[in-house]
Amino acid sequence: MTPSLSRSRFAWRFLVLALAGWAAAGRLPAEVKVGTWQPLFQGIEFAAGSADAAEPRRQEVRVLRVDLRAEGIELFSTPANGEAPKETTSETATEFLERHRLQAAINANFFSPCCSPGDKDLGGLAVSRGEVVSPPAASGLGAKVLVVTRDLRASIRETGADFRPDGVWTAVAGSDIVLKAGQAVPYEPTAFRTTPHPRSAVGISADGRYLLLLTIDGRQAGYSEGATLEETAAWLRRFGAHEGLNLDGGGSTALVKAAGGRAVLLNRPSGSSLGSIAAPGAERPQRSNGNHLGVYARPLALPAAR
Repeated sequence: MTPSLSRSRFAWRFLVLALAGWAAAGRLPAEVKVGTWQPLFQGIEFAAGSADAAEPRRQEVRVLRVDLRAEGIELFSTPANGEAPKETTSETATEFLERHRLQAAINANFFSPCCSPGDKDLGGLAVSRGEVVSPPAASGLGAKVLVVTRDLRASIRETGADFRPDGVWTAVAGSDIVLKAGQAVPYEPTAFRTTPHPRSAVGISADGRYLLLLTIDGRQAGYSEGATLEETAAWLRRFGAHEGLNLDGGGSTALVKAAGGRAVLLNRPSGSSLGSIAAPGAERPQRSNGNHLGVYARPLALPAAR
């Protein structure tokens, strides 16, 4: 037997014994899966990720990657509700996508009152096609924002007393900047930040070309238990984000695409909201989210005829 073959057999036996030991102890090596990108539209791709039971918790992740340099891409958020009370009138992500004939959408700002149909005030800045729907927050919830210019230059920043939305074409707000310069952002530990919840987030690649729309399902034992803010940052980074912002989550978390003129859920929402329980996989009761971020895109080119 050659020395190299002997070493190979030893390594194989060690691996088998290690796996047997882990199995006997009720543990197997943890696995995090990051899927490959699949084109849905021109400039929009889809991927999925997961963490198995050997990780701190099960997680199912769904992501859309938007190429901000692709022809035909436009970002759009919920417009103002005109003469109606408050700032917007709530709707589900599927209703939002279908009403505006978008190709993709994710829930965005925190809002009040929660969590029943009706008119809503939004937490922090919201801008739709250059119109300020909700003013910037000086501090606290909603003071961290994604802003995009008309020529699709995206950035994540803080608002304050001196912030002016001049030149902003589309904007949505969240709770925390979770990823900055490729690193997780330290934060004061609070129950909201450290307890696993369904999460929605957006991210931007280092070169500014790609905008990520990401959801992590939660509150579903045996399927997906949710994520902390630190784990949300890690998932954004795995899919190529350099900057990241946590949006409203919980029962609001929803990611949708267009298919055949209808909206299709890409994730599996928890379906629960403060005393109103729907089956897992359902969105909140009808017309419940105050704001969404959507994407217009062109269909994929048809293959050339032979």
